[in-house]
Amino acid sequence: MATRYEDAATRRRTVLVAVINNAADLRHAADEGWYRIPQRRAPRRIGADFLAFYQTGAFREQAEAQTITYYAPTRRYRLMTRAELLPSEAGHPRAADYYYRIDIGPLQRLERPILSSTFRRLTFIHTTLERLLHAQDVKDLYQSDDPFEQLWSALREHNLRPLRNRLAGDFPTDITLRARRGYLGIDCSDETTTRETRATEAVERWEFLRLPPAQITTDLDGCLRQIGAALIRLGGSVLNAIMPETP
Repeated sequence: MATRYEDAATRRRTVLVAVINNAADLRHAADEGWYRIPQRRAPRRIGADFLAFYQTGAFREQAEAQTITYYAPTRRYRLMTRAELLPSEAGHPRAADYYYRIDIGPLQRLERPILSSTFRRLTFIHTTLERLLHAQDVKDLYQSDDPFEQLWSALREHNLRPLRNRLAGDFPTDITLRARRGYLGIDCSDETTTRETRATEAVERWEFLRLPPAQITTDLDGCLRQIGAALIRLGGSVLNAIMPETP
């Protein structure tokens, strides 16, 4: 049975809906507590408080096919090669490719699985726990005015180069900007969460800024001013250098 979330702040926590298209990946999630996303195919924002899983038609013999039935809290993010993730498949053609390994807590079952009446081939969906717990169809999870996307676009319009999914400690930043003396990590969430707990040795060159969604929506210019001030503290932005992929 699903855990009840009565607290309004908890219901605003973020959820990344991911796709599971084979029994092995579901087993890794359920029995071993982790899920993988290829780095080269990752969405722009992988950081979330929860993962939810859309099971494709590959589960056609089961009631969970083409539904979101399970979700779980995220615990830790790491970047690993496929060979490190699946040592028994070290000879795989993509063994050297990098994947984000997301460690998760126990799977929880939604009280009402979310059906997909329209979509059959899904990609990632970033949404909220509130939407996940109340959606009747997968299409109800989409956010047409996502503040994260608004901020991302505004940074590009101001000739900044936002970088996606850079790991700082055990969690990715929602948006990273490279500065002359380090990196600015921007967290687009409502509340302080475990995602803000980062290993000290991993973040010596980082400064972090949390911009809640409501603040981005109502005062985008003010958010941009805060970002500009933080970049100045870090020696100014680096506009023309391309930050290499991690690692």
